[in-house]
Order: sequence, then structure tokens, then C-alpha cells
Amino acid sequence: MEKFIDNNPDFFLHILSPTRALKSSLYCKKRNFITWRKSFRNIQLLHWVSRDYVRALKKLSKTSDRLIIVVMDDQYLLQSIALIKNKLKCEVELVFSFHGFNLNLEAKVLKSVDKILWLSQLGYQKNNISYKYLPNSIVVGNAVDSQLFYPLSFQDYKTARKKKGYSEDEEILIWMANDRPKKGFNIFRNIVNQLLEHNKEVKIILIGTSQVIDHPNVISIGRIPNNEVAKYLQIGSYYMFTTLYDEGFGLSLIEAYKSGNAVITTNKGAIPEVIAGLDYSYQVEDEYNIDLWLNKLEQAREETKYGKLKITKEKASSVWSYDKWESKFYNAIV
Repeated sequence: MEKFIDNNPDFFLHILSPTRALKSSLYCKKRNFITWRKSFRNIQLLHWVSRDYVRALKKLSKTSDRLIIVVMDDQYLLQSIALIKNKLKCEVELVFSFHGFNLNLEAKVLKSVDKILWLSQLGYQKNNISYKYLPNSIVVGNAVDSQLFYPLSFQDYKTARKKKGYSEDEEILIWMANDRPKKGFNIFRNIVNQLLEHNKEVKIILIGTSQVIDHPNVISIGRIPNNEVAKYLQIGSYYMFTTLYDEGFGLSLIEAYKSGNAVITTNKGAIPEVIAGLDYSYQVEDEYNIDLWLNKLEQAREETKYGKLKITKEKASSVWSYDKWESKFYNAIV
């Protein structure tokens, strides 16, 4: 969104944000629920959890003829605005940009939403079956910045690896996620333990997690900025995405792929659509079966000549490109 706002500085007249990352944003604090008792839910949403947003929107509605309110993937905030939509002092169009796979909204909230933007056709289709009613729906997809995530030239690849302490011929397997159990770190640990029993030359890099695997071939980087993430992904050979839940998209999967890695992943949520037709991409049907992961990894090793074959920079730039997404997102709102 930072890039979209930089490219289209006049598109959003007001940006209400729980962080101060954007210079043009109006800071609105997001608060946690005090109690989960259902009888107090709406009161908490309006007067505590989303209080700053509610106040800001009420104020803006007094000086506007029409507001298009775009909620970025926050179902609590969406519920809050749905509660006050008819009380605002101007015409309101409510747009929800949904980044998950399974909606969890009450019918009365959906009826207050004018438009939903989806990351995948599979996500839209699944929810269109689950819900008796959906608002106007547009699949805009997602994107990864090709200027940040791209395969390095061979010489730059050698240099980057040398800086990180690896040779050009070593095979590097990367795993990246946070510490939530649904990201499947325990699955990955079991994969690595079995892998290194028979392939002692493979090196492992963990990114984003505080967890470790006690083996000299494994290093844990922890949480790092996005530009540093790209630098590690660009020296990788393979990327393993062990997610255990229905992904709305799987952004890190495409970041790794566009950086030149073969990717081995589950088939949860939108993932089959996201990697459809991509060379050097492999899906595991049973995410708990360690042998299947190892078999797919071995297939990736053989088909990439043990990490030497990679997609071209031109090919990478065409995969979930930012420019295509920006156009779809822009036109879906206006």
C-alpha cells in the first residue's frame, strides 16, 4: 500500500491508520476487547476498540457529500463502520479489501458492505457457496514488488552468497514465518531432522521465528526488515511453505519464488491458484506426511539440478506483478 500511495498520492484523501508509518495518515489507535461477552460486543467496538476511527469518520462525514470508505482486511473495524454507516452525515460506500480465505462476518454486516475485494477466485467461490448473500465482489489478486524480489544475476548471486558465508554450489533451504502454530514450524523441524540425516550438505535458513533447530547446518535469523528478507531469499535454492490453514494468498511464497527459489508448499486455501502454472513449484497433498515433503523436495532438487536452474528475472517480473494489481485495485474502487 505504501507503493500504491506513492504512485497515486491523491487517490486516498484521508488515511486512518493504527501506525504512523505513512506520513499522510491520521493516527487512530486500535484497542483490544476488554471482555468477549457477546452482549457488550457492539458497545466495545464503537466506544473502545474502534473509537478513534468512529470519531474520525463521523467528523469527516459532516464536511463531505460522499465517502468511499475502504477497510483494509480488518473485520472488527468493518463491523464498527457497518454499525454507524446509516448514521453518518453523507452518502457512504463501504468497500472491504479482504486478505484472508474464509470470511467470518454476520449477514447483517455483509448487507452494509457495498463491495468486497478478494485476493483469489478460489476464496470468492468458497465464500459464495458458504454465504447466502455476498455484496458486489471483485477479484483483484495480490502482488509482490519485482524491484525488490527478483533473481540475481549469476555473478551477483555468487557475491551475495559469499557475503552471507555460503558458496555458489551449496543448496540452501529457507523457511520463513512467524511463531504461530498454524504456520507449521513443527512440521518443518521434522522435515529438517530427517533431511539432514541423509543430506548433510544441505544448509537451512530460518527467518521470522524465534524458534531454532539445533544443528550446525541451520541458522535462525529471526525477524528482519522486508528489504533484508529479499537479500536472504535471493541466495536460496528452495523455499518450504508448511502452512496448516487456508491461506488467503501466501505472500511469502511468491516473494521466495520471484527471488529465484523452487517452492514446496501445502495446498491450503488459495495456494493452488497462486502457484498455478509456475515452473519449479510443488504441492504436498497431506501436510502432516513428512515423507511427502521429502519426496517433493527431492523432485525439486533433481529438476533444478540441485539448485542451479532458476527462473529468469523477466519471468519473475511477470508473476503476480505489482503493476497489474495496482490497476485492478484502482479500478475496483473507483
